[in-house]
Amino acid sequence: MADPSTPLTVLCNICHSAPPKYTCPRDAVRTCSLACSQSHKRRAACTGIRDPAAYVPKSSLQTSSGIDRDYNFLSGLERNIDRADKDTSERGVALDGKGKAVFQKRWHDNGALGRYLKDNGIVVHKAPIGMARQKANQTRFIAKSKRIVWSVEWVVNGEKKVVEVDESRTLEEAYRELMVEKERESKKRKRMQDDAASKAQKQKVHEEKLEVEETTVEAATTRSETAPDSEGATSTASTAAPSTDEAKTTDAPQEQQPFEAASSPQETTHFYLHKPHTSSTNTVLIPLSPTSTLTSSLTQNHVLEFPTIYAFTTTANAPESTDPLPTGFITVQQYTQNITDDDKELQGLMSSIPKEQRKITLNGCILGGEEEKRQQVDEKEVLEMLQRDADALKQ
Repeated sequence: MADPSTPLTVLCNICHSAPPKYTCPRDAVRTCSLACSQSHKRRAACTGIRDPAAYVPKSSLQTSSGIDRDYNFLSGLERNIDRADKDTSERGVALDGKGKAVFQKRWHDNGALGRYLKDNGIVVHKAPIGMARQKANQTRFIAKSKRIVWSVEWVVNGEKKVVEVDESRTLEEAYRELMVEKERESKKRKRMQDDAASKAQKQKVHEEKLEVEETTVEAATTRSETAPDSEGATSTASTAAPSTDEAKTTDAPQEQQPFEAASSPQETTHFYLHKPHTSSTNTVLIPLSPTSTLTSSLTQNHVLEFPTIYAFTTTANAPESTDPLPTGFITVQQYTQNITDDDKELQGLMSSIPKEQRKITLNGCILGGEEEKRQQVDEKEVLEMLQRDADALKQ
């Protein structure tokens, strides 16, 4: 119990019975115990956390407490950044805070996927975190069945679709499953469109029927006022009859024609793997065997985040000389041949230049030997050129 003569300003702000030992970092309320501190937080809805944006007098900035406040604030920021980097890179926690696993965790070098890539010589070029391709990647290792499920981007007729493909699936099987899924989606979309059209048609028929009924009632009312009852009834019946027949005709369901599959000639599908990071303006593709598995197709190849496979279809009656690749696409053999031809052309041009002149050209234009080149300039020629310029100015 404090001395009755002790002023309240030097006592605990909550119980006013003991000297204070603690100060609230947020609003500087002084308390003597944990119970008083918790009581203060409940009463004032205080978090007890220092507000870094709170006003601080200039006189308090150059004090030891002011320096400690700034140091603690910067240290807290650094700890939070380090913790976020660790969660993102090691634990696979997404940047949005929802805990969704990201690509860095899945492709850990010591994990099953990392060993799978090394064993098969597959080089994966990772996309930056947050990019659409990185978010779409769902490649993972199924621990229960000890298998890899790839995210594969299929490009068919210019349409792109990312699906999951088991590593042991052949390209033919994966493509067939893709076509079945696309057909199922197409039928579902068509069914929804038909349902919407049918609903709109029924609504239109209902509105027309209501309009006919209103017109019939108005006509019957008008005729009953100007004609006898029997004649009005006959007229009303004769007027309403066509409307009823018309409504029945409209409501009658239309007979649907049976669906007939269009007969098409025998087609052959060719599969190609996209080769990323090339210098060609065309899309470089690697031919794949339809009967090869996804793993064997990716062996000793590079992919960007996950593989992109192009499918091109040719008919059986097409000429053998016809290239299955459309304009804008080349095979990796053509790409390598183009690079070889360019190198040969450059070597031929260099060999046509005399040896001494080639050395001067390389040193002056390519290797940057400008100082040596300037030293080789004849001083007499420079003086003669300046003299000619001076004579031209005098004239």
